[in-house]
Amino acid sequence: MPRVNRTNADSPQPPQQRVKPVQARSRLKIDAILDATADLLQHHGVDAATILAIAAKAGVPPATVYHYFENRLAIFAALAKRIMDVVDADLLTVLAEKLDEPEPDFRTILQGLFNAYSQAPGYVPVLTAMRAEPALQALVRESNQRSAAFIAGLLLHRTQLTPQRAQRIAWMISESCETVLEEALTSAPEEAVALLDEQSVMVEVLFRHYAQV
Repeated sequence: MPRVNRTNADSPQPPQQRVKPVQARSRLKIDAILDATADLLQHHGVDAATILAIAAKAGVPPATVYHYFENRLAIFAALAKRIMDVVDADLLTVLAEKLDEPEPDFRTILQGLFNAYSQAPGYVPVLTAMRAEPALQALVRESNQRSAAFIAGLLLHRTQLTPQRAQRIAWMISESCETVLEEALTSAPEEAVALLDEQSVMVEVLFRHYAQV
């Protein structure tokens, strides 16, 4: 299937880990650092998640944090990636189950995404940092590309669209859902419900339209 690549090669990339874990002990240290960061973000906010505070919470020296991460933005990026990878894997499982349903329930899918992200410790505060730091948006693009690839498959399974059109439409749906989801996560509860309802109606209408093309 041809891929529509919407990634700008000149766009900033997220800060990277300095050291990739190989041994189990290293992975445990990184998990402890990310868990500590999530806890600080969840209960005290972005400003409280300093390198010194993260190190103290994780029970490691600050030098250990710097061994693995260049700065706290790199830690935020790693935490966001860990959450996105888990949520995306669950999303793809749900979408796979919807392939043969007469009409996929996008309201349930979007609500599930909202619940997963809103309940992930530290994600909403990290989202604030992601909006303020353009480089971290590369993570969102990667997540959207995974979702778009599966939505394109869903369109091809249910419609007569060409692969190129299915890819283009899937990208547009994925991007719009991500924008609405981000807004819902940082909105009052009643506004979040309204946003998810409107977005699910729009996506369902689109699917019905293209099924008749």
